[in-house]
Parts: sequence; C-alpha cells; structure tokens
Amino acid sequence: MNLNATSHFLTRKPSLYIGLISACLLILCVISFKSHADELKVLTQDQLTQYVNKVNQLQNQVLMKGSTVADADALFEQYTADFKYVHEVYGGTYTRQHLYNNTVKFLKAGNYDYTEPRYTIKNMLFGLNTVAVLRQQNDGETHLAVFEFKQNKVAKITEYWQ
Repeated sequence: MNLNATSHFLTRKPSLYIGLISACLLILCVISFKSHADELKVLTQDQLTQYVNKVNQLQNQVLMKGSTVADADALFEQYTADFKYVHEVYGGTYTRQHLYNNTVKFLKAGNYDYTEPRYTIKNMLFGLNTVAVLRQQNDGETHLAVFEFKQNKVAKITEYWQ
C-alpha cells in the first residue's frame, strides 16, 4: 500500500480507524487481564492452612535425625522456582537453590538431629495468598514467619525473629 492510499483511507474513514484501534486495545486488555487472573489464583483460608501445615511438617521432617535428601526434595517441591527466603537477622535473602544446597550440605554432615518436631503452629493470620504464622519451637521460643503463595506453592518466606 502506498503512502497516498493510506493517507486517503485515514482522512476519509477516521472513525473506522479509531474503532479498529479501540478493538485491538480491548482485545489486548482482555488477554492481559485473563493472563493476570490466571496468575493470581486466590487461595482459600482452608487451602492456605493446608499448605502451611504441609510445609511446616516437611520442614520439621528435614530437621529430624535420620532425615534424607528425599525429605529435602519433598520440602523444596513445595516452593516455586523463584522462591525466596528472607531473614535479615541471619544473612538476608536466599534463593531456592542456595537454601537447598545449604540444607543438603547440613543434612549430609549430620547437623540435623532433632528427635521431636522443631515447630508447632500456634496461630495463623490470613491475607491475600499470604499467611502470618506464629510457631513455637520445642524449647518454647516463638517465631513469626510470613508465607506468601503463588498458585499452590510457597513463593517467599520472611522470618521476623532473632
């Protein structure tokens, strides 16, 4: 199409041109919204409770005497690929891979030797795909952690204790 024909079309049918642009923008918005809605699956309180309990149980299992790399694998399967662990008091932010490597290293060195579960969940406060979890260690000390979810996996855990 030559430039004169395009210019002629635009000057003779501007409302058609504006309509086509509007339709294209509407289609893009719908696609974008659908994509975002698929990504932001809102989990129910029951689902969040189930996922937090499962992760807590698997974390406890990894810390037990005699735990295996398979136990660590089961725990880390609950985390998203871009999972982050944040604990400012103990070094800042860790990636999933870094945390997994450390877990396996400590496990193989025999550093995990609990004979009873480390954590018992005492209370949970629910937000949008997020749970603030108050846990008590077997020595009585309490720890606060916030679990953030994407779909049915933990995307981030932030610890608030020293």
